[in-house]
Amino acid sequence: MRPTAFHLERSWQGRTVDQETAGRPLSWQAAQAFAAEGAHVILDTDEPQRRAQRFDALAREQGLQDTVLQWATRDFGTITIREEAPRSGEPMGEGPTPSVPGSVALVGSGPGDPELLTLAAMRAIAEADVIFADRLGAAGDCLRLAPGSLIVDVGKKPGHHSMIQELINEQMTVFARAGARVVRLKGGDPFIFGRGSEEWQHLAENGIRVDVVPGITSALAVPARAGIPATHRGITRAVTIISGHEAIDGAEAAALVQLGGSVMILMGMGTLPLTQRALLEAGLDPATPASVIHRGFHGDEARCHRTLAAVAQDAADAGLTSPSIIVIGEVAGLHTTTADITDGL
Repeated sequence: MRPTAFHLERSWQGRTVDQETAGRPLSWQAAQAFAAEGAHVILDTDEPQRRAQRFDALAREQGLQDTVLQWATRDFGTITIREEAPRSGEPMGEGPTPSVPGSVALVGSGPGDPELLTLAAMRAIAEADVIFADRLGAAGDCLRLAPGSLIVDVGKKPGHHSMIQELINEQMTVFARAGARVVRLKGGDPFIFGRGSEEWQHLAENGIRVDVVPGITSALAVPARAGIPATHRGITRAVTIISGHEAIDGAEAAALVQLGGSVMILMGMGTLPLTQRALLEAGLDPATPASVIHRGFHGDEARCHRTLAAVAQDAADAGLTSPSIIVIGEVAGLHTTTADITDGL
């Protein structure tokens, strides 16, 4: 961890600090001081009640129920912090100007199992000063993988974003300009429906160096674990990966039916009935195999293997919601012959 201009006048070992911030380098340096003392630091901008609720959920998930939650306000009035006096000739302000500019690494964390992080991803996380973490992938392991880093929760859930995209872009730029090594940790691969290219463009336009660490995309890995290959000799040689935020329309469905092959749908549980109807109306055989794999690579993973005609209702009856991967095509029928390979994993 890079040195910070702050020293704390008490021990914060094993405590969890929820620090309100305006996203300034001063806030980042104070958070580094907490982290250096062995504290778990959470940086947030939401109102206190919602922050406390998210912290409680994180504490349960990480087994931190017995830790002490401390609060830091924007002016640090609730905790005692002593700032080092500046060296002779050095002005007071937001901290020393770094001699080396910061950078941002767009890191794919894979489908959820931390063992599927690449070596490059592990290295970037371990060396990060600040991590902007999504809720998917291995983001939940940040406290273990990067105990000295500042973790900023920017996870998105259907209907709720803890931080809007424009603010994420702005905050990453602020920290990088302050000299921080920033990691933008995203589920799966940052360039597969992860808005990684948008973030890259914003950072590049602001003169920030960007490194890309690809990740294993859940679109291929989650079906593979369930015994469903994306391609299979003699069955299909084409794979189409689709965002299901909006249901496919008639023209798109007709093109998919004409192309054939495997269809992998991400973020598509809310629109699955509409997608199912569009494909059936476009002439896809109702008996075409279809599968839904919920929370792949997690302990509560659940699978539903059906036909196109039945998959939407059966998945709903089984209580399968987001995040799930939907597979439509003949390859979805191969799980029965490969289940003995995957069931023990």
